[in-house]
Amino acid sequence: MATETIDLVIVGSGPAGVSTALHLVRADRSWAERMVVVDRAVHPRVKLCGGGVTHTAEAALRGLGLGLPPEQVPIHEMRLVFDKRAWAVRGEPVFRIVQRSELDLWLVRAAVREGVELRQGERVDDVVVGADGVEVRTERTVYRARAVVGADGSKGTVRRRLGWSAGERQARLLEVLTPETPRRSAEDADSPWRGVAVFDFTPMKEGLCGYYWDFPSLVGGRPMMNRGVFDSRIGGRGPRRPLKEVLAAAMARRGRGLDMAELHGHPLLWFDRSARVSSARVLLAGDAAGVDPLFGEGISFALVHGRLAARAVADAFSRGDFGFAGHRARLLADPVLSHLPRRETLARWSYALGRALGWRPVWGLVPWATRLLMAYRPGVLPLDDVRFERLSAGSADLLSGA
Repeated sequence: MATETIDLVIVGSGPAGVSTALHLVRADRSWAERMVVVDRAVHPRVKLCGGGVTHTAEAALRGLGLGLPPEQVPIHEMRLVFDKRAWAVRGEPVFRIVQRSELDLWLVRAAVREGVELRQGERVDDVVVGADGVEVRTERTVYRARAVVGADGSKGTVRRRLGWSAGERQARLLEVLTPETPRRSAEDADSPWRGVAVFDFTPMKEGLCGYYWDFPSLVGGRPMMNRGVFDSRIGGRGPRRPLKEVLAAAMARRGRGLDMAELHGHPLLWFDRSARVSSARVLLAGDAAGVDPLFGEGISFALVHGRLAARAVADAFSRGDFGFAGHRARLLADPVLSHLPRRETLARWSYALGRALGWRPVWGLVPWATRLLMAYRPGVLPLDDVRFERLSAGSADLLSGA
């Protein structure tokens, strides 16, 4: 097996890992020869994700001098549904849908253009931290590095091999893509979609700590509906209906069946302010550090994690101090990442109130509470410059974005 000595190994080539690499190389071109990005996957890859790109994520991409892939669906109306009650959140746009495999490939190509070395199809088997460096063992190479960034997702090898417990932070995610023949957008004659996304919180009555979603998507130019269920499990008590049954029931209400498409499932790790995100010579970034437990949002936070990881790495090499002391405090003080613990608190309180008071009266507070948060805690919710409208329960297509 080959042995290679290098300054930095970034494990994972998703938004967090590539963001870290791009921020480093944009600040100092020499980093292109001083680091390597390793991933067991080969792009384009299948990646479970609704593909929602918020204004915060777009701002982070602009900070890297990047836009979005051309194949995207602007969402002009987001429907928040509970049973027979629903509100429309409208914006220009509220957010955008980009197929996650396309977004990852878009970012990877940007990094390769900057000279970043990406080694795909190379699985990391072990990570051993020593006094003088870190040994990263893959199926092909032993890398002897001075530091490692673990950006390898919720089930990441870096965190697991170091023995950092995930605790009770395991969320669940199921997703399918169904072929659709949608109505065209009135705003854009070139788009097959009218730009409506649905978040249906009705399954909370069955113990779900999350929602069902309908996200209109384009896959290779073909209209598809990204449908799925997110269950954070945060604050949940009592028996839960199997997640596959929840998804099947939600799809059936929309005239769709699970047999229409291949089902994918994946655990997620939600962010906990007390969880370990760094140690001597090692940083975690993106989903490896934890996603938003309220909505399961990860893309925007992953991109910002990369910016902070790059800053910490550059500082460590400039000072020759690889302890990464204070990294957690810097994450929690960041204008974007500071919203992760706030969303954790909001999720806990929301589900506690729902259990105590019942979901119907709590749901009636949603528009008021949302406007209050947007006014006094902007960024806690992934909304910016939007309008609210109560929808009639008689709307024929209340449940679907198709």
